[in-house]
Order: sequence, then C-alpha cells, then structure tokens
Amino acid sequence: MAAPDAPFLQHAVRLGLRHQGRTAENPSVGCVLVKNGAVLATAVTAPGGRPHAETQALAQAGDAARGATVYVTLEPCAHHGKTPPCAQALIDAGVARVVYAVADRDTRVAGRGAAMLQSAGIEVLHLPVPEAQALHHGFLRRTQHGLPEVWMKLATSADSQMRDHTGASQWITGSRARQHGHLLRSMVDGVLTGIGTVLADDPQLTARLPGDAHPTLLRAVADRQLRLPIHAKLVRSAETQPTCVFTTPEAVEQQASHATELRERGVVLHVLEQQDFTPQQMLATLAAQGCNRVLVEAGPVLSSSFLAAQAVDRLYWYRAPILLGSSGSPAIGPLEVELATASRARCVAQFSLGDDQCSVYEMPSCLPA
Repeated sequence: MAAPDAPFLQHAVRLGLRHQGRTAENPSVGCVLVKNGAVLATAVTAPGGRPHAETQALAQAGDAARGATVYVTLEPCAHHGKTPPCAQALIDAGVARVVYAVADRDTRVAGRGAAMLQSAGIEVLHLPVPEAQALHHGFLRRTQHGLPEVWMKLATSADSQMRDHTGASQWITGSRARQHGHLLRSMVDGVLTGIGTVLADDPQLTARLPGDAHPTLLRAVADRQLRLPIHAKLVRSAETQPTCVFTTPEAVEQQASHATELRERGVVLHVLEQQDFTPQQMLATLAAQGCNRVLVEAGPVLSSSFLAAQAVDRLYWYRAPILLGSSGSPAIGPLEVELATASRARCVAQFSLGDDQCSVYEMPSCLPA
C-alpha cells in the first residue's frame, strides 16, 4: 500500500465497521474525502443501506470535494438501483482521485465502477486491504454465490458442556461473555437457532447492549415440526423484530391453524421439503432475504449439522471455568469424522471476558470464498 494512502484507507475501514450488520442488503462501506492532506468528510453507509457512504461524504464536503481524493472500502457502484450510481456522483462532484480497497464482484459492478471513473479522467487506484476484504466478505459471497458469511457462537463449560444434568444452561458464562455475544448479534444481519433452544430457553435473540439496538436483525428458527409456541418471546415480538421459521410442508399441513396464527402474528414461514432442510438451503434463503452475515447460535443438533456440512466461517467459543462432567449436554453432537482426515481450524484470537475465555477460530469451510 502506498504510504500516504494507508492511514486514510484504514480509516475508511474503521468507518465501515460501525454499521456492519445494519445495512442489508447493501454492504457497510466506509468513505473518507481528503484534500491537501486534510480530511474534508467521512461517512459510512446508513442503516438500512441508504444513503451510500460516497454520497453522504460528498454532501458533507460540498464544493470542496472538487479535486479531492476519495478513499472507499468497496469499488463505487456503477448501476442504477434504488439510488443513482456512486461512480457518477463522484464524477459529477469533480473528484480527482479514487482509492478503493475491495473490487466489487457483483455482476452489476464488477469493474464497471472503476472503468466509469477512469473514463471521466479520474485517477483510480485499487489497494487491497485484508480488513476491508473481511468487512465485505459476506456481501461479496451473497451477491456472487447467493450465500452469506456464517459465524457460530458456543457457550460452554471448560469441558465443553452447554447444559448441566438438569438441562439448565442459564447462565454458564458470566455477564461479560454474554455482553460480547450481544456484540456479535449487533454485527450480523441474521441470527439462526434451533427449536430445541427456543423450547429450553425461550430466547429473545436480540442485540441488547445499551445504545446499540438492532431493530432489523432477522431472527430465524429451524423447526421441522413447527413446534414454535405462540407464547414464545420470538413470536410475541415478531411484529417489531423480523422473525422467520424454517419448517416443512408436512408440518404446515398437519398444523394449519397454528401456521396461520404464527403468520398472523408476523412470523414468516419458509417451507422447505425434507430433503432441502439443510444448512445450505437455509443459508440461501436467508441470503435471499438480504442477509450478508448470519450468526448460528444454537444447541448441539443444529450446531453439529452446520459443522458437519462445513458451513461455518468463524467460530466464537466461550468457555467458563467450571466442569459439568459427562452427565451434562455436550455443545457438539456426533460429527462422524476420522482423526486422520479431520479438517483443522485455525485459532486467530484468544481473550478473557471476566473469568471466562473466548477462542476465535477460522473454520475450514466448504462455502464459496
């Protein structure tokens, strides 16, 4: 990376991190406008995906944007969607130079944004930044392959049990670990759990850090037999927080009145044939709803199915300093893998959260890069 450009492009990445999970189906783009070494304006894609970062930064800078350098995390868009193309807005503003970190592989852009700018006489420089690639990984996968980025969260005892012998799981980890879990929810577009977790814990699956509400977070439940109770917290809040259920045609037919009542209360039913009730199909459905990144926060059955399918990109594993023994409930069920051929995850971070420990693993994933 060219030394003078590095700080400004890294600043754009930090801006983009602010709204990740809040801009679906668009990416959370960071943008910095600089002229004569001074920052004129900074912006990040607004919650809901509009306005885009570039247009906000140009509005802040006004006429001063003429002759400026624009640092942006993702190649400016070149297509007409619900808003005009950002590449054209940069051209109209008279900027002199655009430096972007990630090439947009969306077929509607795919180099056209950069080409548009160059045709207008604007200097264009592509400087890859790993942090920007990570920021936009889910968006790029969804637009190119129809699948989101997948994170998974597990909270267990030191010996990997998620419930004690009575079935209790609240709370294995302490308050700081739980707060970090809420932080993860605030960084994704959707959170997926299984019906077993709903029946055992009646979770809200919302991001509840002070001042960090996430009203667009999509909550999804894998529920083959449509057992989601009407009195569940997820159902009671479905009119104000997006909520969906993956179920089967047989369940909807056998429980037609229950299905109708769930729909009347705002729950969306995604009906999948038994053979399609797979991690890949659930992820494809969530991607079609605009989810760039999904957090799997579930019990052993659903978690194991995602791990067995190698459909997880990153695993956050919280461990409390307690032992529950074999009479508890293991966080991961049978995977039926052999030691000689088992794929190895890569631990990329470890840190303390009060008395608890969190390990972050980059997982061997079969999902497209």
